[in-house]
Amino acid sequence: MQSNNGIVRLTSIYRSPSAALSCVTDFLSDFDRYLEELMHLPGKIIITGDFNIHMENKEDPDTKKFTSLLERYGLIQHVSFSTHVNGGTLDLVLTRSNTCDQLNLSNLEGHQTHTTSDHILLSFTCTLNPDKKCARMQKSGRKINGIDIDSFKTDILHSELNCPDKFTNCDNAVEVYIRTLTEILDKHAPIVTFSVNPDQSKWINSECQDARRKRRKAERDNRRLKTQGSKDDYKRLCKQAEEILTKTRDDYYKTQLSISDNKKDTYRIVNNLMDRQLSQKIFPNIKEGQELCEEMKDFFVQKVESIYSNIENNVDGIKPEDYSESFSGAPFSQFKPVSEDELRVIIKELNKKECEEDPIPLKIFMQCLNELMQILLFIINDSLINGRFPSLLKNALVRPAIKDESGDINSYKNYRPISNLPFLSKILEKAVQKQLDKHLDTHNLHAEHQSGYRKDHSCETATLTIYNDILCLNDTKSKVVLLLLDLSAAFDTVNHEILLAKLKKVYGLRSNVLNWFKSYLSDRAFTVTINGERSSKCYLRIGVPQGSILGPILFILYTKELSSIAKKHGFSIHLYADDTQLYIEFNPLIQNFSNIEERIIACLKDIKIWMEYNKLKLNSDKTEVLLTQTRNNFFTFNVEDIVLDHTNEKITPSPVVKSLGILFDEYLTFEKQVDTVVKTCNMHLRNLRVIGSKLSYDLKRQLIHCLIFSKLDYCNGLLYGLPDYLINKLQKVQNSCVRFLFGNEAIQRWDRVSSFLKQAHFLPVRRRIEYKIALTVFKCLNNMAPQYVSKLIKPKTQSIKDLRCDEDFFKLTVPPVSQLRQTERCFSHCGPRVWNDLPYRLRTISDVHIFKSELKTYLFRKAFET
Repeated sequence: MQSNNGIVRLTSIYRSPSAALSCVTDFLSDFDRYLEELMHLPGKIIITGDFNIHMENKEDPDTKKFTSLLERYGLIQHVSFSTHVNGGTLDLVLTRSNTCDQLNLSNLEGHQTHTTSDHILLSFTCTLNPDKKCARMQKSGRKINGIDIDSFKTDILHSELNCPDKFTNCDNAVEVYIRTLTEILDKHAPIVTFSVNPDQSKWINSECQDARRKRRKAERDNRRLKTQGSKDDYKRLCKQAEEILTKTRDDYYKTQLSISDNKKDTYRIVNNLMDRQLSQKIFPNIKEGQELCEEMKDFFVQKVESIYSNIENNVDGIKPEDYSESFSGAPFSQFKPVSEDELRVIIKELNKKECEEDPIPLKIFMQCLNELMQILLFIINDSLINGRFPSLLKNALVRPAIKDESGDINSYKNYRPISNLPFLSKILEKAVQKQLDKHLDTHNLHAEHQSGYRKDHSCETATLTIYNDILCLNDTKSKVVLLLLDLSAAFDTVNHEILLAKLKKVYGLRSNVLNWFKSYLSDRAFTVTINGERSSKCYLRIGVPQGSILGPILFILYTKELSSIAKKHGFSIHLYADDTQLYIEFNPLIQNFSNIEERIIACLKDIKIWMEYNKLKLNSDKTEVLLTQTRNNFFTFNVEDIVLDHTNEKITPSPVVKSLGILFDEYLTFEKQVDTVVKTCNMHLRNLRVIGSKLSYDLKRQLIHCLIFSKLDYCNGLLYGLPDYLINKLQKVQNSCVRFLFGNEAIQRWDRVSSFLKQAHFLPVRRRIEYKIALTVFKCLNNMAPQYVSKLIKPKTQSIKDLRCDEDFFKLTVPPVSQLRQTERCFSHCGPRVWNDLPYRLRTISDVHIFKSELKTYLFRKAFET
């Protein structure tokens, strides 16, 4: 049915009692296929009916399967009371769960009937009212698109920005840089106040306004004249206006999507197309303006100060063991000046994120880069040579972002501070980072199993290694205890004196380099900004700056000693910035778990003491424990609560934990992970269908890759060897993407998508997994992967007999498979097998770009047998 809110699809399902007596698998399979077809259709959905599945029995296997199916397609069930005279929730009401498709159901009630039915009648109210129009409002802004860029460049060349002899130091140069560019911008695009209609979108131009004006005039004439001619004119102009508005809107968003070069811009444009409010624009409504900014600033400050003061009060004078090693190489005492070519590379590599503190928009900055190069070089090189960070670049703008949109928007606890720094600050930080990374890599100063913010390291390499280790240990009939540590406000409580002492002792930073970092950390401040209003400045005495380039790197150097503590207690450890994963094996047949528990408690105690001494806080409430084991082991084993110390803090084991975005379950089946990925992808796909008619084929492909395939491909190397029923769930998502790409006109409901999958040149899910594994092996063999991943594979030993056969060159040794065969899924086994199956010409390629192209072509032909 059609409403003011668009199409609403009402579906009724009936599952007979005779079907209820049989296995529910057939019904779920049919319902799954029906939902897959239904999700392709636009509009809101209401599914009602008698399903004859006892939803009140959460432990029933059929209920669990049905609930999992609903979650996978983003459906929520609203009935929470008995709908049968003998008890049981059998009649259901289902709607989509995401905000843009959700219907405001209310007054859901059950009514007794005077019929022969043994079910009660369900009734509910559904609101389908259009949004109210808003009054015009006053706004201020600059007409950036109207700037004459040639004249703008001329003014820069004739300003004091090109008189470096007048600059005394980097602080003076930054002050001139900001003041002069602001004056030039005010000249070419002064701030003006104008009246806008909140309902009017950015794509409305003069042609659209003219078409609307003619339509309104024709409507008035028709009401006045009431003739057939005036009626025909009104209909004609309505149709004409609709065509102009639709074409203008489509062209605008097609252009925006085609020029967007990052996921954030793509998300923003898609949300605008669907008229959805971004979560970053949701703020508390209990206060307004500067008062709200001040209160949120005070809340963020008090939160960190409270954590820090509690840490200082808890330190009982026990000094932890010194796990650090003194630096013995050539000290890093002076930065090298940056050349113009190096500076251009640095700017090119940076993420082009706007900041309100920037004197000119980044679009104008990039166009005037040649004219600004002289002052940029002076600021950066003066800062590096003299060991001083410009004070005007130390202020961060903090915009509160809501954590959970379903939570209380007026609770400050439901917001996290998102920091934004001036672009010039990031240029300077990037120049320092490049030289610091070179020093750290030359002297091998990073923790081996630290994957955060390091070249060739990623969440995928970290999770691949953890998964490989756990599978191999489980396959030896051992069990593994996985601990995921959580730190409270980790970046915000770093002590500057301790950090600088570590940089000097452990990492060999001396003289001007150490002075530069001291200047970088001191006297930093932040200002909360909401809807154009700002709080006063708040100066920080602790913490590394969030939203910066150097902040995360300084944090991972600060926490390097955690690896030594874990090694002391016999734990394996993997770090990704402030995410810490610890795991230890034990065999319950030959070991008493109480001994393992003592080691866990002792390790966590040492970590807690070390953290308190270094002004960090271990959050026991959010620290998670998972016991992994195989289903076909001799017996299952359960872990009770682990009590940490005399404070009775305890960690309760969880059936599923989330590590670096991957859901690990007890038996490493990844069922929950697959269902979560499918649910997320279906949500994005439903959103895309809302705007599908506005998109060209190429833009659909772009959005599918950006929003959906990125989810399917994330850490998909862990999915090798999973059973068909799990892979098929992911394949259905890809099939749905193909149907969206070509449209319902090209692919009918009963058509198979294999030929269209081939036409779109999409690798099937299983081949995408093989692609990721083969690419990881290639990187290991070509020194493009972390050492901890590269050591998992070994080249095959060549005999004299093998030398006569080229096909045996560049092959890897496949380790023997154990009795339980779990290790067939881990990278150290499946990596060599996938690699050895590649043709000889592929295994001999040394260029990564050529290898990617050739590998995809090979797997594509193999998948479709072409």
